[in-house]
Amino acid sequence: MTIANIDREFVQAPTNLIDEPALASRTEMDDAALDELARSIRQIGLQQPIGLARVGPRFEVIYGHRRFLACRMAGIVAIPAMVYPSKSDGLMAAQYAENRYREDLNPADEALLFAELLEQKCGGDTDRLCELIGEKREYVEGRLVLLRDPLILEAVRTKQLKSVGVARELLKITDEGWRKYYLEACVRGGATVAVASSFVQQWKTHYADQPQPPNQEAQNFVPVSVAASTFFTCVCCGGTEDPHMMETIAVHRHCRLAILNKLLAAYRGEA
Repeated sequence: MTIANIDREFVQAPTNLIDEPALASRTEMDDAALDELARSIRQIGLQQPIGLARVGPRFEVIYGHRRFLACRMAGIVAIPAMVYPSKSDGLMAAQYAENRYREDLNPADEALLFAELLEQKCGGDTDRLCELIGEKREYVEGRLVLLRDPLILEAVRTKQLKSVGVARELLKITDEGWRKYYLEACVRGGATVAVASSFVQQWKTHYADQPQPPNQEAQNFVPVSVAASTFFTCVCCGGTEDPHMMETIAVHRHCRLAILNKLLAAYRGEA
């Protein structure tokens, strides 16, 4: 079913007969932006109708949830709306498209919405879900995978992680304790996808066989740049492992040449 072949009518729907969506696409809204929209509606009215579905004698919001809330705040008694006969698959597609392309959804909100649609409307069939919302499987699965870890989902929802790509990299760490360890590092340091990827490789190479990360180190864990994780070398031992444990030491060039290099050479038995 597509949006084009669903019967619908344009009406002025009484605000007191409209209910918020049972499955809201957003877990939170910006209060200041909502107030601003309400003020605009008071001044010039609602410029674009919302979408409603008939539910008995009442209506339920299908799309335009934010506009509906703003109209209610503005004291509007009747809202221009496109009214659909039921909440079909096509209406869910309309809801998704309205939110996806008019006002960006948080990826965590998308993950929750996709999961609901997958279970309630698609019988667990991911291909059907992709067809319903008009997205590629890779995109859909990239959102659904966020539900594997509530901490990562929350970090994405609250924008503590730079991107969904960082979250997907972290989910490659199969141990829950180590995944939390590196998540905290990524949040504190604002890690990029490349840095998160280097952490995953670090875990696989050095720590995958260790059951839990050390608590004290977890508190002091600071992610490093890709350059640091790839090129930094310890001046004492010459090793490149554990780049997150390295510290920056300020030293004059002439002091390094005259003193430090000689001390390090003696320490390594090279003098």
